[in-house]
Amino acid sequence: MIKEYEKLYEQIPASTCKDGCFECCTNMIQFMPAEEANMGGYTYTGKCNHLVDGKCTIYTRRPFVCRIFGSSSIMSCEGCTPERYLSEEETRRLFREYVSIEGKKSGK
Repeated sequence: MIKEYEKLYEQIPASTCKDGCFECCTNMIQFMPAEEANMGGYTYTGKCNHLVDGKCTIYTRRPFVCRIFGSSSIMSCEGCTPERYLSEEETRRLFREYVSIEGKKSGK
């Protein structure tokens, strides 16, 4: 199942965060069960439990919402510089694809 997510992740423009930026890690996030397993669980206590000393300890295994934050025109971050911003239409399409991955797995 993670392979399907990886195909989706590849469609998100890369983004560079300025040092000290971890705004995305202070938002409670939603993710699919396969992503939670891939990141080794998740606990939110005002910030993501994978944020340690201002760095994401699971960066290469982070879920979809963490990847798209800062790269979308509707989920922008002042501390992030994406290769390009996804349009609202592109963002919504990627979210639909994201939800459909789990739907295919559960037969919905």
